[in-house]
Amino acid sequence: MKLLITFFLWLGCTVAYAAEDHSQHQHADGGCDAFPWNMSRELNLLRATPIAADALAAIDQGAKYAPLDRRLDLTLRPVADVKLLAEPGRAHGADTYAGLLKLRLPRTSTYRISTDQRLWIDIVGPGGVVKSTKFAMQPGCDQLHKSVAFRLEPDIDYWIQISGSPTPNAVLLFTLDR
Repeated sequence: MKLLITFFLWLGCTVAYAAEDHSQHQHADGGCDAFPWNMSRELNLLRATPIAADALAAIDQGAKYAPLDRRLDLTLRPVADVKLLAEPGRAHGADTYAGLLKLRLPRTSTYRISTDQRLWIDIVGPGGVVKSTKFAMQPGCDQLHKSVAFRLEPDIDYWIQISGSPTPNAVLLFTLDR
């Protein structure tokens, strides 16, 4: 009986310690360390000088390409003003914001698109919507809300299609998946 009581006391202390440690860790980092993959590159890019960019309302072949490894402070448009290239993977309300960005890559690899907003991200290529390879969302992170990865090929014009944003402004990061 004494052994059983000792075990339960030890178990209670262990659980309390683990809960306390986890709570402090989450609070200290804002939950940003809870992503299932390393987001240190993206979190560092948030501190870099941003590039202001306006999302397009329709395809423009003369548009500049979205830069890799830079922070974009993106201005979106009311969804009614945007000609989406494909049906978004998630329905959006009429009072949301959307836009397009042109993208071309130097090599075949998996790339991440990360954002601070609750919005939908699609990549559209010549063959249609590119299926994502992985996805992570961390609502407890006050700096980055989600990250989506796509396997993309070089020398192809892709379009990042953003939809369903509750606000007209979003931070967007485009990085190589490591």
